[in-house]
Amino acid sequence: MTQYDQMFREEGNEQLEIAEQALLSYESHADIRYIEEAFRALHTFKGGAHIFALTNLGDFAHMIESVLDGIRHELLTDEPRIADKLLKYLDHLKKLMNDPELKDSQIQLKNNQLVKEIKALSSKISDAIKKSDQSKETALLEAFIEQEDEENISTYYLTIQPLIDIETGSGHPVFGILDDIQEMGDHKMKPAFKNDNSIVVRWDLYVACQATREDLEAQFMFIEDEVELTVHKIANFNLFNELGFEELLNVLDKTPTDQKLTELTGYVESLKETLVADSADSDTTGKGSKSGSIRVSTSKIDVLMNLVSELVTDQAGLKMMVSSSPDPQFEGLVENIERHIRQLRDIAFEMTLVPIDRLMGKFRRLVRDCSISINKEVNFKVTGENTELDKIYIDTLSDPIMHILRNCLDHGIESPEERSKKGKPAIGTISLDAYYSGAYVHIEISDDGRGLNIQSIQNKALELGLINENDKPSTSEIYELIFQPGFSTAQNVTNVSGRGVGMDVVKKNIEDIHGEINISSEAGKGTKFTIKVPLTLSIIDALLVKADHSHFVLPLQIVHKCYELRYDSLTDDFNKLLVLDNKQIPFIDLRTELSLDKTPVPEYCNAIVVKCRKMELAIITDEIIGEYQAVLKSVSEYYKHQEFVSGATILGDGSVALVLDADKLVEQKTN
Repeated sequence: MTQYDQMFREEGNEQLEIAEQALLSYESHADIRYIEEAFRALHTFKGGAHIFALTNLGDFAHMIESVLDGIRHELLTDEPRIADKLLKYLDHLKKLMNDPELKDSQIQLKNNQLVKEIKALSSKISDAIKKSDQSKETALLEAFIEQEDEENISTYYLTIQPLIDIETGSGHPVFGILDDIQEMGDHKMKPAFKNDNSIVVRWDLYVACQATREDLEAQFMFIEDEVELTVHKIANFNLFNELGFEELLNVLDKTPTDQKLTELTGYVESLKETLVADSADSDTTGKGSKSGSIRVSTSKIDVLMNLVSELVTDQAGLKMMVSSSPDPQFEGLVENIERHIRQLRDIAFEMTLVPIDRLMGKFRRLVRDCSISINKEVNFKVTGENTELDKIYIDTLSDPIMHILRNCLDHGIESPEERSKKGKPAIGTISLDAYYSGAYVHIEISDDGRGLNIQSIQNKALELGLINENDKPSTSEIYELIFQPGFSTAQNVTNVSGRGVGMDVVKKNIEDIHGEINISSEAGKGTKFTIKVPLTLSIIDALLVKADHSHFVLPLQIVHKCYELRYDSLTDDFNKLLVLDNKQIPFIDLRTELSLDKTPVPEYCNAIVVKCRKMELAIITDEIIGEYQAVLKSVSEYYKHQEFVSGATILGDGSVALVLDADKLVEQKTN
């Protein structure tokens, strides 16, 4: 796969995703805005396909685009399930992305069938135009075939500067793009060459066309990392029709860009008063395109994060060196380095964050298709789609959430008949809510279905030997049985779920990224799955502490207060409670809990109160070292069995500190 194939695949899939979401929205709300959005995405996709000579992809996209055009001009008003058909065509377009030359006979056969189907829709559009009265027919026909309308023509000045060596006749996609733009209308182009050889260093292109500035920019979308593009709108009419314009361009051939713009502006103003874009107001797009962003491979971001992590570790070592031999000048320098590294860390971290909305398209489509296949009507509600997560989490959580959604659809939501008998609306509801809570992100997936049947789960657990008849598990323990391998209470296997495969994998995948999943349910009212994951797996602000000879870190986000106590004031009674600020708070002593006894017990100790799950716990340590930027590392197999340890970090002197999972400590000690 060439870099251009990969470039088109990434951008093309993005445009297809936009089109799919727009069509799903149109199916729900029948607003023509969504058709316009899908049309623009398909138009961009089609342009990219033709740039890279992917004829089958471009032609099929053009056919879908024609149907969308018919819909937006109200020429397919009576066509049943049109959104369903369009989604089917998009699905086929996705398959063509993997087989653009139709080498697979099954895909080729499907392609032929769908082409016939779309042509039939196009015939209906043509018939609708013919049935219109003459005046309306003319207007519709002009809109449908996009005939040129002189009043909508603008004149643009484009500069295209390659950021790599591009030889004439090299077959680089830029030549196809320039040809396409010149075909849009009257034009004049002047290439500049490097050292009189065939390496192009710049193109100056003037074109009068109906395209918008955004349309022209979109032409270069797939090579935006290889050329620097500037688009200036110099008039909102066709300057090529004006006397002396082309002669002026010849005179300006070797004039600097800023001076060209001044001359062109003066020329246009001398012709007539019109909307003229001067150099201060013109939009400039380079590699960053109009949004000021660039496309960077995730591998490069991963390398950046690793380098930042190493810098954080090195900075910690530098800080320890300064503390052992104080020097005010050196200390100030180290503080500056620490501040800059912290800023660099924050920026690098933000680069890894993506909104959870990135997954929503996939989830909406899943809920729609599954509900149709099992004859259930479901309303899928989403809140918090702008909540951001590390890309690692986004990729890891996709499959677990999809599995939970399938279970909600198949086992949770009742049939319309059953819901009516219970006095519920015939249309069920599945909700997905994402939100921040401290150093964590919570994702809740809930339904308003039948809820979990506790007795059914217990009976199945007895049958599988997971519990004994004399056991009296709590409600939460019964729910946990669902995560056992092969566990399922479904009577029938469907295409959606019920095979007893998956919930154990769901839990494992979530725990692999230091997350957790919990279930709550109410019979007859529904079930809620709550997934909780930390904001990042890479670098955290932490509190570094010491117990005996060992160092530990706690996420600073959950540290509430710190107290100094006499060690002999700790009670050894059953309750293990401290009274701090007139409040009873449960505590754990790290020395006792982790069997640390290489050094004598200190006279004074520190109680660090952490807040998790709306509960408090005091963690007793010998000493608080101070705040620390911890680069999180995975731990060895031995520590993976220590339920209170979630990771490790390397200190400035090369020693290792364990990261305490305060959330699990709180959960166990407060139960």
